Amino acid sequence: MLTVGQVIKNKRLQLGKSLDVVSADTKIQKRFLEYIEKDEFSPFESEVFLRGFIKIYAEYLGLDVKKVLALYRRTNHTPIAQSQDTPIFKQKALNNKRNVLTPQLLITVLLTLFSLGVVAYIFVQIHRFQTPPELIITEPQQDITTTEETIKVKGKVSDNTDIEINDVAVEQNEQGEFEKEIKLNEGMNIITFKARKNNNNVLETVETRKITYEKPQVQQEVAPKENIIKLKVTDSSAWIKLDIDSVNKIANIVEPSETEFKIEKTLHIITGKLSSTHLFFNGEEIQWNTPNSTGVAEMQCTVQENKISCE
Repeated sequence: MLTVGQVIKNKRLQLGKSLDVVSADTKIQKRFLEYIEKDEFSPFESEVFLRGFIKIYAEYLGLDVKKVLALYRRTNHTPIAQSQDTPIFKQKALNNKRNVLTPQLLITVLLTLFSLGVVAYIFVQIHRFQTPPELIITEPQQDITTTEETIKVKGKVSDNTDIEINDVAVEQNEQGEFEKEIKLNEGMNIITFKARKNNNNVLETVETRKITYEKPQVQQEVAPKENIIKLKVTDSSAWIKLDIDSVNKIANIVEPSETEFKIEKTLHIITGKLSSTHLFFNGEEIQWNTPNSTGVAEMQCTVQENKISCE
């Protein structure tokens, strides 16, 4: 009766392949190929390895793998005993050992986790202690111009943090929010925010805001200009009747002289001696609208927008 080793060897020889070639192609060590062809199975560490090598060898030679393995089972009546020193048994033993949760192991694990938690907590606290405080300014924005004399500043700081605005301490609520009204000087104002953690000058965060205050221009009301009428009588006396803004100012003989009156809207004058009677409006002489240079003359004038019009 042919054995599995003889079948494999005969097929190899039939194909004309050496053990070295087979070993190089199948990646199976030459000594294991020799063991299989000699039906020496005891050197193999396990049945699994042996069957695997036979299968690979048979496939390589083009044999029917199922028939070859069946022939192996018929010819080999003593399966390879699995040694507890083999890698498989060692791994199983190691896994079994790992799966045993003893009270001592449980305590060790818990203590380890607790220690890691304490270290992590201490690390976080040290990091927070050594990190400068957070400072957020919500109002005002940077580089703004305002015509208001005061400005409201708002913001927020992190826990255990003191806040100063222009070196003056400012209170904050439980959420760290603060608010203060600042009086501005005309021109450029620099508002300085200092957030200091645990009164530590090293752990300090500083922010600034530049605010320009432009004082509103006060528009002064311009008083309406006073219009002046000056009556000047020269050379000799003249009878004159003068009404300004419907009010009679003169109705008699006037000796050579100069007299001024305020006027708003209207003027009416009659003179008995034209050559001696002169009228001035805001320093400029008014020309009489008459072809005669002597005798009686009359003139009616109206003032609008600091200008006079006569006829």
